[in-house]
Amino acid sequence: MRLRTYLGFLFAVVAVVAVAFLTSLNRELFLTPFKISPEHGVPLFVALLVVFLAGFLPTATILFIKSLERDLWQRRRRRRSRDAERLDGLYRRAVDLQADGQLERAAAVLEEVLTERPEDFSTLVRYGEVLRQLGRVDQALEVHRRASVLYPHDVALLYQLADDYAARGEPQVAHEIENRILRDFPGQGLGVMRRRRDQAVAAGEWDEAGRWQERIESLLKEAGGGAAGDGDVALGLAYQRGVALLEKDRVEEAAAIFRRLLERAPDFVPGAIMLGEAELLQNDADAAVDVWRRGFLRTGNPIFLQRIEDHFIENEEPMRAIETLRGLIAGADDDRLLRFFLGRLYYRIEMHDEALKILDGLREAFDASPAYHYLLGRIHQRRDHPRRALASYLAGLERQGLRHGHFVCARCGERYAEWQDRCGRCNAWNTVGLDVHDELLEVLSPPESSLPRTPQWGNAPAEPRGAGGGRSVER
Repeated sequence: MRLRTYLGFLFAVVAVVAVAFLTSLNRELFLTPFKISPEHGVPLFVALLVVFLAGFLPTATILFIKSLERDLWQRRRRRRSRDAERLDGLYRRAVDLQADGQLERAAAVLEEVLTERPEDFSTLVRYGEVLRQLGRVDQALEVHRRASVLYPHDVALLYQLADDYAARGEPQVAHEIENRILRDFPGQGLGVMRRRRDQAVAAGEWDEAGRWQERIESLLKEAGGGAAGDGDVALGLAYQRGVALLEKDRVEEAAAIFRRLLERAPDFVPGAIMLGEAELLQNDADAAVDVWRRGFLRTGNPIFLQRIEDHFIENEEPMRAIETLRGLIAGADDDRLLRFFLGRLYYRIEMHDEALKILDGLREAFDASPAYHYLLGRIHQRRDHPRRALASYLAGLERQGLRHGHFVCARCGERYAEWQDRCGRCNAWNTVGLDVHDELLEVLSPPESSLPRTPQWGNAPAEPRGAGGGRSVER
């Protein structure tokens, strides 16, 4: 028992005893008649009791009613709170089921929630999304339409409606809904802009993609947010503008774009490749080779070595190619990749003895590479040593199959016969490289290898649209 309760009981007992004592002392006084008319009267204690009840009962009754109302309201609130917690739990369970791929069960749980909360925004949006994932597009569209009537100014519902119409096979209607987002909701529509930009990139409409990118950057600047992946796409679009100028013979302007791009992103391999091409078009072959040489030193990407080789071979200057590679070897901390390319260069210019001498010295380092064994096989075949050639070919096949002369996208795995500056499948730049690069990196694994990984520019992989989406460099 608390001290306050104990003191209350004690005070009540004292009060009762005092009242009883005073009543016994004033018994005659309380029985004295109290006149209510000339002829009628009542005992004084009755009159006092009536006066007390007249002042006490109304106040006590009001306090009792208010207390009763408060108790009832608290009970209703607790019941509503329990119901809300139960429905929230059901909603969370539906979200879990959806994430787990149990869409039918998720839809059933969301229906249960909607029977008690038919106008709940989150449940309506989620229910329609689950129905669309189940392929019940018409039902999903009906749910989202009903929600849009209840919440006519909500952008999330418009996105859902656009997705519904797109899944229904009505892209024009979806397009109009997206236009409404851009038109009626200033400061929003970033998702639509990114989608339109990516569609333009996939279609190779670089001017259109650039306009959308400008709107995206403007919106992000107003919002005070970071560019995130949009900055990487901006690099790719700047590169494409340079390529377009190069194709229009506006070489100086293109070269200026490539230089600015490399100042922002020195590891952007396509920019360095095309800057070298621009230098060639300006009849400055030494500058082109220097750009490619510096590109290799910065990124370690062997596409620069191949481009240097191709340039000198095309111009019938194989000795300069050899000198360039030897110069790189002399200044390299880890020269194994460079020596491999030097051996391959000797093979390409029919200096088979020199090629075999260099490649034999790399056997321990590159024994796991199928391309290495294939190259040895080709050399033995050219030197009329069929048994050695066969042994090298078999060794290459035993090491996960023969993959020679192919280029592969590091992001989506798409393969090409020629190098591409942009993958035509996932629309990402700076991801396509020689397949031998990955093989050698596996052999020269960090920290042993000094070759840096190459950064990539672009969005998540898109649906395939065929190979050859980028600009190729002839081998």
